[in-house]
Amino acid sequence: MLWYLLSCIYGLLFIYMLLKRRVGFSQIVIACNALMIFGFLFTELVVAKDSLPTFLGIPTKFLWVILGPRGRIFMGAGYISIGMLLAKCDEKTKEKKYVLLILGAIVTTLTNGFAKSLAFVCLSTSLFSVVKNMSFGHNILSMICRRCSTVMYFLHLWVWTLYYICVYGEKKYGLDSFIVTTCISFILGVLFSAYKDKWLKKCFRED
Repeated sequence: MLWYLLSCIYGLLFIYMLLKRRVGFSQIVIACNALMIFGFLFTELVVAKDSLPTFLGIPTKFLWVILGPRGRIFMGAGYISIGMLLAKCDEKTKEKKYVLLILGAIVTTLTNGFAKSLAFVCLSTSLFSVVKNMSFGHNILSMICRRCSTVMYFLHLWVWTLYYICVYGEKKYGLDSFIVTTCISFILGVLFSAYKDKWLKKCFRED
């Protein structure tokens, strides 16, 4: 279910191989984003695979059988490469991150298809970069937030899946799904943070 985690693992392996071959920073960014764009294009081609001309339809169907209906497996490298760019220019581009965040949100909201997919990558990556630079300090709130975010990361898709199966009987997006998934995942994160130490002591205590 966490396709982006697997995609990022493949992306990291791809970048590692390029680094071992002493490929330059700019070339790595270009190659990774080319892979991501291919993933987006492949997804769009699969949607229209039955109406494509033969020279596109046959390879698209062949890759569809191997890779599945979406090119998500290629997208992790693109996310990582954009993060590399933001990290490299961290101090010089603080204002640009907010501009990228706002533009990404606007384009994601107002467009569809390929443009929306690319804009969403910019939105999510710049948002992560902004949040990463926030300083919570070393206190109890910081610890709770870290633990909650970890739990929410691994559980939110399970919570959402159970919700739409129980309520709708099929995959369903929407504001209610978002609110329920966020609230339940957050509550589970808080509970885990509050009782983690007790559970671990109970699990590993000696008889």
